[in-house]
Amino acid sequence: MAAADSMLFRVDQIVVDGKPVAFEDGSAMLSGAAGYENEIVVSASGPDFARRKRVPRVLKLNMQFSNATDPAQLAKAQGVQITLRDSQAGRRCIANNCQFGSMGDIGGGTVAITYNVLSPLQWL
Repeated sequence: MAAADSMLFRVDQIVVDGKPVAFEDGSAMLSGAAGYENEIVVSASGPDFARRKRVPRVLKLNMQFSNATDPAQLAKAQGVQITLRDSQAGRRCIANNCQFGSMGDIGGGTVAITYNVLSPLQWL
């Protein structure tokens, strides 16, 4: 078994606006978590340089819809707090200001949901 300090962050619990969300295991992913990326700027001669570029923070997951799931309510999400938890590693990530981004096709199993994360992430 790997040491606890070398485990990856694997989301196994998601809470959106105080309500737990059922989602496909292993489907929750954060992209752009740093909020920026560095690009190389090639120089004509001499050393190259780097340029920092802003990138959006996005949470993607495959949500499991049930009879109680209301797609209209999901689409209204704005200014909500989302908490991601890895219970095995004991880590949490809090996104304080999120809004609905997009919703995939409904009716063929899990539904791809995207949330826009509008503030820096807090890692606990």
